[in-house]
Amino acid sequence: MTEMLEPIESRRSLRAPYDPGRPVEPEKLAHILEAARWSPSAHNMQNFEIVEVDDPQVLDAITRIERPVSETFIRENYAQLSFSEEELLQRKTGILGSMFPPSWRRPDFRLDELGADEIAAMRRPLPASPLLLVVVYDPGRRAPASEGDCLGTVSLGYPESAAPPYLRVRREVAAFTHHNRYAD
Repeated sequence: MTEMLEPIESRRSLRAPYDPGRPVEPEKLAHILEAARWSPSAHNMQNFEIVEVDDPQVLDAITRIERPVSETFIRENYAQLSFSEEELLQRKTGILGSMFPPSWRRPDFRLDELGADEIAAMRRPLPASPLLLVVVYDPGRRAPASEGDCLGTVSLGYPESAAPPYLRVRREVAAFTHHNRYAD
């Protein structure tokens, strides 16, 4: 169990550029795909396909896709921000507000008040990576009562440089575990 928990606990979601000169090793990709193969799905439908994208031209085309700017996203994001490490340690959920532009750290955020540079930063393309796994969900092969389920995209690679450390928090097990009934 300890061997399984260590990689889970040390996992990080990086939003930094990937090193294009360091591809994911085939044996590591095989392990990731094997984990996907055994991942649970409703009614064991296994109703997904995975497209491995490592062709530089295809990756380049994908990274050029602009992400839409969403005021709703920014407003909902604000609710998850802590404004000090002490607050984040106390809450044990969310992220540190200093990771976001100052305009996102206001409860009265308004998209129409942003400057051109801030809008451009929000629309920045997806970060490039040497390997992209696109998970495709087939709604025609869905489990009963699973309307609206969706899957996504996973970028794989190694960071170009060491990512700056950031405070990672998790709720204590007792905070999300209930015995025989759910009590809010």
